[in-house]
Amino acid sequence: MRKLCLSLFSLFLCLGVFAQPEKDSQIKAGTLTIHFGMQDFVTPQRIKSSSMPTTVGNQNWAKLSEQQPALGISYIKGISNHFDVSVNYFIASLAYPFRDGTPKPSTAYLLHEADASIVMKLLPDNHFFVPYLSAGVGASAYQGGKFDAFMPLGGGIQLKLGSETFLFSNFQYRIPVTERANYHFFSSIGVGTQIGKD
Repeated sequence: MRKLCLSLFSLFLCLGVFAQPEKDSQIKAGTLTIHFGMQDFVTPQRIKSSSMPTTVGNQNWAKLSEQQPALGISYIKGISNHFDVSVNYFIASLAYPFRDGTPKPSTAYLLHEADASIVMKLLPDNHFFVPYLSAGVGASAYQGGKFDAFMPLGGGIQLKLGSETFLFSNFQYRIPVTERANYHFFSSIGVGTQIGKD
């Protein structure tokens, strides 16, 4: 599974690096985005421990009350009509369920997560509705302790609200790379506005 994720990320990276601007350029200018998100550590654990197929209506999926809210900020910059680079930072307060057997804290502490991702868009930015896929590498820090690494893989939808304003909805599966980090889903919605020149 980890080899597959690394292969997918490498493919995204290569496509992004070698993508060339097109004649009718719609390359995104530097865009600053504010996000509200939800951290879901419950659903991946339920899926892992269940032998039954999981569907949207299945009780395996965590309720909103079982997830933790998060706030975030992103800087997104286009490198071609169909590829952007996104640098993201999120913060949440939770009792982190460590994967390596470290005892789960009895109270909530701050979880800091930062990542850099390549975003592959189905359509250029001049379209109102733009589906996309994303893959990246990230690091997290919890309770002022050591850093852990993860890979965010996901996708979402970008809606163009104006000439310089976008609405982003995003869903990711964050795969741990280090032993302490744990699998979790992350969903967010954000509004971004351009702060750079086209």
